[in-house]
Amino acid sequence: MPETPFATRLRQARQGKRLIEAAVAEALDVSQSAVAQWESGRSFPSAGLAARIEKLLGIDRRLVEKGQQPQTRGSLGRRARLPIVGLPDPADEERIIIDGNPRGEILAPPQLENVSGAKAAYVRGRSMEPRYYPGEVVYLNPHRAPNPGDFVLVTVKEPDYPAAIGYIRQYLGEDLVHIHLGTLNPKRKHLVARQNLLGMETIVGSGLF
Repeated sequence: MPETPFATRLRQARQGKRLIEAAVAEALDVSQSAVAQWESGRSFPSAGLAARIEKLLGIDRRLVEKGQQPQTRGSLGRRARLPIVGLPDPADEERIIIDGNPRGEILAPPQLENVSGAKAAYVRGRSMEPRYYPGEVVYLNPHRAPNPGDFVLVTVKEPDYPAAIGYIRQYLGEDLVHIHLGTLNPKRKHLVARQNLLGMETIVGSGLF
């Protein structure tokens, strides 16, 4: 008999314990969108979450670890995968906590299959509507410098946060002191002092590939 796919086992285990996606997401410190993507088979949790998924839902951690694929094309032509970074901040709907640990992985779009350091993230909040919506996946190229009008994931240092904080914004330009960014909903400027800037990665696609 063919092995039951991880996505199916995850959904069945969650439903068997009468848990909603949001409850699983909260227990695992990921977004609800991430759980929904796992259950659809469109992305996969990181191996680092295997033990926590096993403890919460009783799914053998080897099923999680077995599903991980390297970020290259294999001999059988497997699509490359990208790590999904970032955690939701329960206290703020826009902040993305970037702690350096992947929270899953997703198939890479063609333009990023051979780009080192490429990654993906889930959109948080509604400040970038109608360009991006909460739960949407964006794909990041760390080597492409943004032009004015491009959209980026900017990573900054903020008081009271030990980890880096990320925001999805539109890049407007920069001067000697600030990076000039903006939101769309509502339309407002967001200045980031260069001394607080940790990184900026250009968004080169969104949705699912």
